[in-house]
Amino acid sequence: MKLSTTINFFLYEDKGDYSSYFKDLKRYADLGFCCLDAIFCSAAAPFSPLRKENWKEWAKAIREEADRLGITFVQTHLPYYNFCDPKTGIQDETEEWIRRSIVCTQILGAYWTVSHPATDFASSLIETSKEKNLLYFRRHLDFAKEHQVGICMENMADFPEQGYPRSYCASVEELRDLVLTLRQDYENVGICWDFGHANLVYQDQVPCLEYLRDLIKVTHVHDNYGKEDEHKAPYLGTVNWEAILPVLKSCGYQGNFSYEVKRMRAEVPDQLQNSLWRHLRVVGEYLLSL
Repeated sequence: MKLSTTINFFLYEDKGDYSSYFKDLKRYADLGFCCLDAIFCSAAAPFSPLRKENWKEWAKAIREEADRLGITFVQTHLPYYNFCDPKTGIQDETEEWIRRSIVCTQILGAYWTVSHPATDFASSLIETSKEKNLLYFRRHLDFAKEHQVGICMENMADFPEQGYPRSYCASVEELRDLVLTLRQDYENVGICWDFGHANLVYQDQVPCLEYLRDLIKVTHVHDNYGKEDEHKAPYLGTVNWEAILPVLKSCGYQGNFSYEVKRMRAEVPDQLQNSLWRHLRVVGEYLLSL
């Protein structure tokens, strides 16, 4: 298990051309990070390179620079939306950004990418949500398989302040059921365990990890106080890391320990960001020692 982090922490400085992706590669290399998670969640934004005709060339340039700096992309994150919403349905434009993100995952050299299950609030929550997620992800898993990419379903949480009082796959039972059903036909599907989301649902994550075991392929590492999805650094919340890490190893986890502390960017002055990441590297190495 190696320490990694999302590349988009510094990305918010970008003025419209994603040039900061290149700056971030150099910055993380200087800070001693050799593994990164590429986030494509803002692929639909006007400034996104995935909206341009040369999007493949952009991804290849990122890969070449990462190789030069000794950095490996270990996972990525697809754009997502509530495709179960009957008011909007499947959004063809967003679907194109998702397909392009899958291709970019292959170009960057990662195997696993992450997506969010969606929730059907209009009818029977569990039954219809499962049916619609199966139909939706089977199509993307076929496309991902063609590009040697696997898709991990992320454990969700309930976000009432965002209008989501109950989210499908916030429970480990629903998440495991969805993934095992898909695995009857697809080997390229797994689970992304998000420790911050889990902390909003479960006081003790150990039974969850033991229940999911080797279905977990990648992680999102961040902390909170169990009320909001704050994306804080470990130990700035109530996640019991000392209990979790030994169990994660005993469950046979083979992936990376990947920070997703994106919201800390706005809370830390530019002059302190490098020292913050040096501290986070020390914290990550301590957690891995557990």
